[in-house]
Amino acid sequence: MSQIEKIAKQTLLNPQESLSALSGIDCALAAGECWAFEVSLSEYREISAAYGLVLNNNHILVMPYMVGEAVEGFVSIYDKLQEKLAYAIKVNFKDVRIVVFVEGCINYDYIQAQKSVAINNNIEYSQLLQTLNDVGFECVDRVDLPRQYSIKGGVVDFYSPIYDKPIRMFFYDDTPWLAFYELSTGLSIHSPVKEVVLTKRGNKNKTVNVLHVLEQYKIPIYKQNTNNKKGKWSPVNYEELKAHNKGVVYSKCLHFSAYKYNDMVFAPLSYKGQTAALIQPEDVALERGDYVCHEDFGVGVLSDFVLPAQEEGEEFIKIQYSDGVVRVSMRMLNKVSFVSRETSGGRSLHSISKKGVWKRQKNKTQAIAEENVKSLVVFYKNKQTVYRPPYIDGGGLEKEFLLSFKYQDTPDQEVVWTEIKKDLEDETPMYRLLCGDVGFGKTELCMRAAFRVVVNGGQVLVLVPTSVLAMQHLRVFKERFKGFGVNVSAYTRFISAQEKRKIKEGWIGGGIDILIGTSSFVYDSVFIKHAGLFVIDEEHRFGVKEKEGLLGGVVSKDVLLMSATPIPRSLNLGLSGLSSISVLRSPPILRKPIQTFVHYYDDLLIQKAVNFEVDRGGQVFFVHNNVASILSMKRYIEKLCPMVRVIVAHAQLPPKDLEKNMLSFIAGNADLLLCTSIIGSGVDIPNVNTIVVNLAHRFGLGQLHQIRGRVGRSNKQGFAHMVVPKGVVLTQKARLRLKTIEKNISLGSGYSIAKSDLEIRGGGVMFGYKQSGKSFDFGFEFYSKLMSRSVFSVLGDSFNFFVDNFVYNVDFACLLSQKYIQSGDERLRCYRLLNTLYSKERVLMFRGSLLDRFGPLPYETTNLLNMRLFSFVCFRLKISHVLCKLNRLVLSFDNSFGDMDRLLVLLGAASKGFGIKDYKFKVTNNITALFVVFNNKQNINGSFLLRFVEALNG
Repeated sequence: MSQIEKIAKQTLLNPQESLSALSGIDCALAAGECWAFEVSLSEYREISAAYGLVLNNNHILVMPYMVGEAVEGFVSIYDKLQEKLAYAIKVNFKDVRIVVFVEGCINYDYIQAQKSVAINNNIEYSQLLQTLNDVGFECVDRVDLPRQYSIKGGVVDFYSPIYDKPIRMFFYDDTPWLAFYELSTGLSIHSPVKEVVLTKRGNKNKTVNVLHVLEQYKIPIYKQNTNNKKGKWSPVNYEELKAHNKGVVYSKCLHFSAYKYNDMVFAPLSYKGQTAALIQPEDVALERGDYVCHEDFGVGVLSDFVLPAQEEGEEFIKIQYSDGVVRVSMRMLNKVSFVSRETSGGRSLHSISKKGVWKRQKNKTQAIAEENVKSLVVFYKNKQTVYRPPYIDGGGLEKEFLLSFKYQDTPDQEVVWTEIKKDLEDETPMYRLLCGDVGFGKTELCMRAAFRVVVNGGQVLVLVPTSVLAMQHLRVFKERFKGFGVNVSAYTRFISAQEKRKIKEGWIGGGIDILIGTSSFVYDSVFIKHAGLFVIDEEHRFGVKEKEGLLGGVVSKDVLLMSATPIPRSLNLGLSGLSSISVLRSPPILRKPIQTFVHYYDDLLIQKAVNFEVDRGGQVFFVHNNVASILSMKRYIEKLCPMVRVIVAHAQLPPKDLEKNMLSFIAGNADLLLCTSIIGSGVDIPNVNTIVVNLAHRFGLGQLHQIRGRVGRSNKQGFAHMVVPKGVVLTQKARLRLKTIEKNISLGSGYSIAKSDLEIRGGGVMFGYKQSGKSFDFGFEFYSKLMSRSVFSVLGDSFNFFVDNFVYNVDFACLLSQKYIQSGDERLRCYRLLNTLYSKERVLMFRGSLLDRFGPLPYETTNLLNMRLFSFVCFRLKISHVLCKLNRLVLSFDNSFGDMDRLLVLLGAASKGFGIKDYKFKVTNNITALFVVFNNKQNINGSFLLRFVEALNG
């Protein structure tokens, strides 16, 4: 018996212990004993939100208590718990040790399970497929819902409704094996799964009495002690846990909290921290019917996929224009940009025969892009010539400041802090863009940079877009710098003219170290003159004039820009030439995914959701995006929840009233903020952890993600209720948006969600620059490419730009075959993703994900990946074009290649190892071409060419 098991058993049997339901469940799991827990509705919500625990753990059974009716076609935790109950009854409660039920609710409904089948590593491929069909699973191209399965060569995906995640079974090894995988990314979670269960749903509705079940299987109900005395087994928060860092025992049995018992501390494995999140593809996955923009032809509709012709050996996509169709090779996807997935705008298509129209429009947009980046390029070049004394390490005081951070750094925070320190310790001013999903620790890093500057005698300006945010930041900064002698103040329109004069004098005299304010700073050179570091938060929300005002005054200043907006890959290419970019992708420790539900509108659901949050001491956002009826909705909510204090916020309120209401809510003077989508960005209130979005089907995808991101900002479980009217018929696009939001709850999923709506809605507000007129018609991705091209024209080509435009012509197959990836949409998604990879490590990761999802790579797919790596080496050798046919290879070097003598030496050394019969050089139009003839016995493929150019590269 382990130490924790022994202590947990003693605790459960000790009548003096006062355990909450959550602590009791943790204790019972650790003890390995049978117990039942009668819990309040609030506790039930907390428990059922822990999907992985209540679904994937065979030892715990949470009775299915209905809270709101899920929209048909969406995954409901209630349905899953019903299925699990049906299975438990079918197998006579085998393995069940803990039962959780709601106080006052004895009878629970379920649909009888006709059959249950255990799937383990001993099953054969044909047996699994037969079993899936026998239990009524549907065969689909891509698993999206419970009771579906998909066949992908030697890999079979299926989604049993009694589990949190779908399951993948691999048959290409000697012994088949099982793993859960993430629905949003398609990637396996590599932890051993010995067995999973499939059930066949019957058609008989049944009811079970939980008390009868407990009596039948001799499961005692845990009687909570109500003396409220703190027992030996008591929860500890994360700050207390840090003090016992060396003596903590981590246990896979614990889930809800860490606990102290005498001098010992036990904690869940999740408290150890999380590794960096998987990097998501940053471009939109194209689908049939999407509006796309081809660089040479303009805007058309992606109409079809063309299977590889035998003689060509590669796949094409078809783009429909107003007067014809264009075929585009998968190798030339870099010329195709996503425009929109919305069809309601009456968007017109370009004409193939009228290329001049498209050319003029493109040139006009290119001119706009060039104008927009001109000031950035000038600013960047000037900044490189400025000397600034280094900001040296703050020694013991800085170390103490870092240690006073309440939480443990995420892996990404550690990396980014190292990057910022290096910038500050250099002799030229920093210009760094810091991106990260909401709540991932950008503010902490900015405060560290500010502290480094202050201890070196400098002053810091923090610019935010609204006065509300300025007041929020003031509270956060004052709390963080408490005890370190740093004077923090705010300069907003909330303060009087006399206070403003006083603050300005304090800033000029050096009495204020950190000053937080809005764009009024930009128009007063006194503030910028005395600042050493300029921090711009929510940088993408500032307009062009404000941006130009900033760029003119901070050439000699250190600049840290922060944004939660995902940067499209194509725009990143250009900006990376102008500024250093850091990205936070790993979530903070103890941060929980926001549990998201898609419900029909129901009075009882609203009442329970609101009262639940208020009862646990929190606050609620209720999003009602209709100003005309918002006061009627206020009266309705006050009638539904009479004890709840409601306050209203929307953009049509007078500015002072809006800010007054927002500040009042932040101060805790109201329980529920009834608002429009105005809260979609910038509002950070850790005490708000439930959000209700009314008429959710009318919102864009990015809007829904940004709105949902307003909750779950602390270590409390966040809940998001997406509500639609009962009887409404959802359009295909609306259903897709809600489905995407429902399944993408993983932390840091902004890169796989917000990118789509950014482009659908134009997204030109990125970095303050807006497109104008017709330029919106081409999509943000294409506009970003033009901006990047403008940067490259000034600064010179980059590695990424070269790889994007690299062309090769070979006579061996390089493709993702239909036999390997059957779904055309999925193949196109993989092609697009491969086109975003610019390092060997990332390509190898991509190879691993293909192996994981579709099985061993066929010959032609291995070639495709090797040719991507081949292009990386060609950049270093300045090889602009490659032709390989019939054992003959032609490498064309551009005029920037100047190491011919070294190439000749390496070529001679490689002759024998690669079976070279003959080679010669030819120079035409400043291009040097190397002609190589190999032995006929030589098998030339992607791997061979990659090894050959690596040898030439030395």
